[in-house]
Amino acid sequence: MRYSLVLFLIGWLTTQATGQTLTPDSSFRQLARNQAVRAYEQDLREQAHVYEGNEYIAHDHRIKIHPFFGVDSLLSCTIIYRGVQYSDIKMLYDVVRDQLAIQPPGGGFRLRPRNDYIASFIIGGHPFMRIVGDSAAGVPTGFYEILHNGRLKALARRVKVVHEDISSGKYQAEYLVKDRFFILKEGVYYEVKSKRSLLNVFPEQAKLLRKFMRSNGLKFNDEKREEAISQVTNRYEDLLK
Repeated sequence: MRYSLVLFLIGWLTTQATGQTLTPDSSFRQLARNQAVRAYEQDLREQAHVYEGNEYIAHDHRIKIHPFFGVDSLLSCTIIYRGVQYSDIKMLYDVVRDQLAIQPPGGGFRLRPRNDYIASFIIGGHPFMRIVGDSAAGVPTGFYEILHNGRLKALARRVKVVHEDISSGKYQAEYLVKDRFFILKEGVYYEVKSKRSLLNVFPEQAKLLRKFMRSNGLKFNDEKREEAISQVTNRYEDLLK
């Protein structure tokens, strides 16, 4: 009923404004038309499938830092949900539970959409895709950040775990980062835990890639690990050309 009324107002206001010289009265009609359009678009957004789901339940507030990817404030994101792309969706990515927390436009509690309906999303400029994993290879189903996207894919499985400590007689806890990294090559996932395991993915070019890492100062430590995996994967593709 509300959609029909809004559409009627848009149509009537458009008809009234067409072919008329700009006057205070026609300016009012144009303003009213714009407001009606915005109200209609807002209604459509509120009815979008992406706003389906159960209530997102917050974590224990006593745990230090936060369970989310990047920051703990809502970001404007893009998501492909049930085959439809939605933009400017306010949400967070809960790394601990591997689920999204979406804020509906009208406020209220945050929603947790179904993971199996989510193909991909971009949050804070970081692209993620959902992968149906391979338990035999130790690759869990879930969301993976795409570090490199070419003939091969370099992927990061963002992980945070809760570390609890009651030794003092008082509950203390914090989130620890335990990210995992994979390379998808010819349909096979290889987990990368060290410089050696990275080069083992590309045995035929290992010597050249080792030299490439050395000349570019790529270290396989916590600070440089992602950069090393991404650049080595990209360099391997260049060598195949």
